Amino acid sequence: MWRTCAIWLIAVAILFALLTACAGSGITQTSKTAHYTVQLALDGTGFGERTAMIMVTDTAGQPVVANEVVLAPVMESMGMAAPETIAQPTDPGDYQAKGEFFSMIGEWRINVRVNVGGNEEVARFTIQTTQQ
Repeated sequence: MWRTCAIWLIAVAILFALLTACAGSGITQTSKTAHYTVQLALDGTGFGERTAMIMVTDTAGQPVVANEVVLAPVMESMGMAAPETIAQPTDPGDYQAKGEFFSMIGEWRINVRVNVGGNEEVARFTIQTTQQ
């Protein structure tokens, strides 16, 4: 009986460790523009489809309803760019984009363009990608 319990506890511990490692692969960064604070949260920094959550607030911390929020990933050192992705609004000030943002290991820049009333500002984020 105790052997079965011990095996079960070890299996649960391993599963928890794996889930924690996977959940920890995402990143969140914040960048400021002249009028906005932009927070970018990626569910991972590896290849394949990724989800990006973007939160845009004004200088008073209030949500910004933008006409358009666009993610533009570039790998400047290699002269590469991934296709731009238009983020969809999920709540006032919150936007979500899905896509394959990275195609190579290394340092990528994600430029998030925020367009409000025809005025565009760019928040810049530096991401170190991995294979996973």
